[in-house]
Amino acid sequence: MAALLLLLLSVLVLLFHDVFRPDHTLFSNDGPLGRLVSECHQLPGRFTGTWGDLNWLGFNNGAAPPGITLGLQYLLKPVWFSKLYALLSLILLGLGAWCFFFRLGLAPMACLLGGLAAALNSCFFSVACWGVAAHALVAALDFFALAALVDTTSRLRWACVVLAGLAVGMGVVDGADVGAIFSLYVAAFVLYQAWMMGGTSRQVMLRGFSRLALVAVCAGGIAAQTITSLVQTSIVGVVGTGQDAETKESHWDFATQWSLPPLETAALAVPGLFGYRMDSPNGGAYWGAVGRTPALARYIDQGRHGAVPPGMLRFAGGGNYAGVLVLLTAGWAVWQSLRRRDSVFNPAQRRWLWFWLALAAGSLLLAFGRFAPFYRLLYALPYFSTIRNPVKFIYLVSFILVILFAHGLDGLWRKYMRPAGPGAASRWAGLRMGWSKAGPFEKRWLRGCVIVLGLALLAWLRYNDGRSDLESYLHTVGFKEADAADVAGFSIRQVGWFVLFFGLSAGVMAGLFCGAFVGPRARWGGLALGLVLVADLGRADRPWVVIWNYQEKYASNPVVDRLRQQPYEHRVTLLPGAVSANLASLARLYRYEWLPQVFPCYNIQTLDLVDMPREPEDFAAYIGALKVKRFAGDYVPYFRYWELTSTDYLLGPADAADTLNQDPALNGRQFRVVERFVVLPRPGYTPADALEHFTAQPDEHGPFALLEYTGALPRAKLFTRWQVYTHDHDALAELAAPGFDPWQTVLVDGPAPPPPVEPSPATGTVTYASYASRDLVLKCDAPAPAVLLLNDRHDPNWKVSVDGRPETLLRCNFVMRGVQLPAGRHTVEFRFDPPYHLLYVSLSGIGLGLLLLTVILAVGRGPGRKP
Repeated sequence: MAALLLLLLSVLVLLFHDVFRPDHTLFSNDGPLGRLVSECHQLPGRFTGTWGDLNWLGFNNGAAPPGITLGLQYLLKPVWFSKLYALLSLILLGLGAWCFFFRLGLAPMACLLGGLAAALNSCFFSVACWGVAAHALVAALDFFALAALVDTTSRLRWACVVLAGLAVGMGVVDGADVGAIFSLYVAAFVLYQAWMMGGTSRQVMLRGFSRLALVAVCAGGIAAQTITSLVQTSIVGVVGTGQDAETKESHWDFATQWSLPPLETAALAVPGLFGYRMDSPNGGAYWGAVGRTPALARYIDQGRHGAVPPGMLRFAGGGNYAGVLVLLTAGWAVWQSLRRRDSVFNPAQRRWLWFWLALAAGSLLLAFGRFAPFYRLLYALPYFSTIRNPVKFIYLVSFILVILFAHGLDGLWRKYMRPAGPGAASRWAGLRMGWSKAGPFEKRWLRGCVIVLGLALLAWLRYNDGRSDLESYLHTVGFKEADAADVAGFSIRQVGWFVLFFGLSAGVMAGLFCGAFVGPRARWGGLALGLVLVADLGRADRPWVVIWNYQEKYASNPVVDRLRQQPYEHRVTLLPGAVSANLASLARLYRYEWLPQVFPCYNIQTLDLVDMPREPEDFAAYIGALKVKRFAGDYVPYFRYWELTSTDYLLGPADAADTLNQDPALNGRQFRVVERFVVLPRPGYTPADALEHFTAQPDEHGPFALLEYTGALPRAKLFTRWQVYTHDHDALAELAAPGFDPWQTVLVDGPAPPPPVEPSPATGTVTYASYASRDLVLKCDAPAPAVLLLNDRHDPNWKVSVDGRPETLLRCNFVMRGVQLPAGRHTVEFRFDPPYHLLYVSLSGIGLGLLLLTVILAVGRGPGRKP
């Protein structure tokens, strides 16, 4: 293990070396540094509940699970976590694979190179670099779980089963639905293992289901808080999660948008064949169809007739490359397992290889999602329709390919490297002797490799000859002419890299077959295999490593400085469409830099969404009733939307204020220019080649402006006039009605007494005493009985107290929070307090796991102990 750890550190530090500079961090799409430092994401407070107040009206993000990811984040703090999270996750993945192979008793070379192949597998490496290193952790934890389950005879075997269950549960804690999918494969392993041990049907069932039940109970215990949070935030109250046939069918396109087109299976063998990230330079941009909106895909497939439907042409943040040597060795292992005679594997090993092969084939078919009929079968099962993106099953394919690769290496070691060959005068004499005695299998294998290499060369030449056709296709899917030429050239070069590494891999295997690495020379064979593996996967992985200069990326500017002042008292949004100026440069800067990166860093709250994979029902109903789901050129619905949501700042063209103020629907309220500015490169970045190199600079003649909407309601307001309603659709209709005045009346969903017959014209004042995402205090002066409206989203986990006494939380204006107040001065506190008693169950599971691990390691290191 020490050798593997040293190798992993050396290789990964070479790949990630830039991240160790003081002002650099690793790119992260799902957990950028700006988000980690925001107030609502601070630890350890998140362990008892997280209220995301930065987007829209706020979201219940559940209690943060006490897993490896957040444990590292708490210990390392945001900056060092951003630097090291991917690297540490991949190291753990390599160690997990090594541990499993070691427990199986595979050759040291197989354990070492199997661990390297797991850590450098592009599927896991790319998602770790994308910001979802938790998915690599899931694979690592399930490798550890399998390693524990290998033990079926020692006196600690039931303790190992408990430890395996805790590891599986920790995978669910870190990986959510990905962890749940992996857990099903661990369950299959347990049942198959019971069958492999033999006995009567009753014995097999008792053994298998008792071990499986223990794994499930332990996994459920440690993941209890995570499972509860997932149900509350991803199933209950979410659009499309109903289990009736009609809802499932209507949800199909959404659930399967990220499916793997069968043609892109070739990317398992050819790195970068379809590109890397969307923004990879030098022609490396992704050009496949993963993430394509199904409606847009149908439009393209049916000849592009009619209006173009909205959606994305593609979106991918990860790759699938497994490595040429990995595939070749795994293929050799499978072929050996299918031999009836003279197989290097014994009958038990062969049956295990068939088990893994069947799971890999099934996973690949499920990864095709909407492009094949197989995922329909899984989708029909209860609650599997709530899992998005069938392409996640490619993780299992990569996981199993590493297992097959390690078994293949073990077979190669035992058949061609470990046995002492006959004495020879020289290595070349040994080669001639070995080749002359090579069996029919080896000769057929090498002939097959030569044929594949020849076909690959022909395919490469043919692919190059069809470059113009490829460029024409790239034009049809949104690439400009110059970009299409670069992308086509990049893709063709990747086939050349496949040819090179296939030749090297086949050459090393030919050397093994010919006896070049027998006995004392075996270490050179292992070195040759390792060099080809690391060179191949390392070269393919390098484009996924994207480094940020976080000090420049999160540098403020005068516009941001203004918005970060008391950000909890207002919201900001981007003016939809372009009123009379080109909004493109500002829109791109806002959507891809300010909104997901800069604004969270400074706790600036926006009406816009960074990411919402599952649409809450109240969100859908609210924006649907106000008719702002998609901008259609009419600003009138937006006036009411911005008014109700306290959105008093907008970014847009400077001359938009004059145009908007002419609309009679404003009823006297106005837009005014707060500050004009221009978007230009930061000093030292001329010309600028990335969005983070641009900033906003005040300019009295600038084309853009920060606008203030005087019609927006205050974030907190007292109402002496309220209207009680009992049906949501009535409240939504009233809110959208042109005659309704939200400045005079608030709608309340009981229980609340009727308002006074003669409400007081004086509404009183409200000021913020303190603000935190989960706990805010208001000072109110109500001259008469009133309802306090807080324009933040209602959630039953919010509790309210008035002058220290608990009061009833009201749902106001369909989606907002409120409380009734008697006349007088009051201190009102809103506190987010979801139940978190299951946190202690999870923490107990972690403690039990650490204790068991200590005991097993201590006992396992006693005299005479073997893996």
